[in-house]
Amino acid sequence: MYKLVAIDLDGTLVTDDKKLTQRTVEAIKEASRKGVKIMISSGRAFYRLEKFIDALDLRKENQCTICFNGGMIVENTTKEMIYSKNLDAEEVKELIQLGKTLGLPIMIYTKDSHCVEKVPEVVQKNAKNLKGMNLKTVNFDRMKFDEEQNYIYKICFIDRPEKIIEKRKKIPKEIVEKYEITSSVPEYLEIVKKGIKKSEAIKVVMKKYDIKQEEVMAIGDGENDVEMLEFAGLGIAMENASDFVKEFANDVTTSNNHDGVANAIEKYILKGE
Repeated sequence: MYKLVAIDLDGTLVTDDKKLTQRTVEAIKEASRKGVKIMISSGRAFYRLEKFIDALDLRKENQCTICFNGGMIVENTTKEMIYSKNLDAEEVKELIQLGKTLGLPIMIYTKDSHCVEKVPEVVQKNAKNLKGMNLKTVNFDRMKFDEEQNYIYKICFIDRPEKIIEKRKKIPKEIVEKYEITSSVPEYLEIVKKGIKKSEAIKVVMKKYDIKQEEVMAIGDGENDVEMLEFAGLGIAMENASDFVKEFANDVTTSNNHDGVANAIEKYILKGE
């Protein structure tokens, strides 16, 4: 019996237009009623996940959420940070300089806001990216990253997919080895502190609630989901995931636009296969 289901958000839990299907909502609520912990596991900040937490009725005691690809774990009801690991001030400065050297637009993530010096063109063109985003235009040089309100949990380079692929190849080896660099969507290159992964965050939750590895199910579609799919007792990739991601999964469900999460939960939890 699976006791914990970790579910990625974009490209997995929600459709391409960032909505929850009714069937997905019903499947998750039913699994929750059966005592299964449902944990959204995303690269997003907690404040950008709360509307989904409420829609899925997950604002319950002992339910929590993974944010920033594992950089923060938040308890849903109290909003207490169960775990938190931000980038050091010098690391932030190093990565900002890297983005400028590569000529890529930069977005940095605090606990409660997204900060840019200039809104990336890709973000401007996609209105749904801006919806619900506390976006601030700032001067990075004037920010004091060692102050708690300015702690940075994730840095993104954002551009057209082909440019992200091209520029990623030019990142120095020492930087690649120093940080966790992944991509949840083709337009984003996401960087967090070394050792920060969704799989490691799941381990923290497992220990807190006495859950075994074989009792964990994970569902995802992106490069930043690979470790949790491989780690979970049952890893399920979305049909819309790349072949690379699917290699790390035990099963493949339907796409995010065709109730993939609902199908997986119904198959392995509600019907008990």
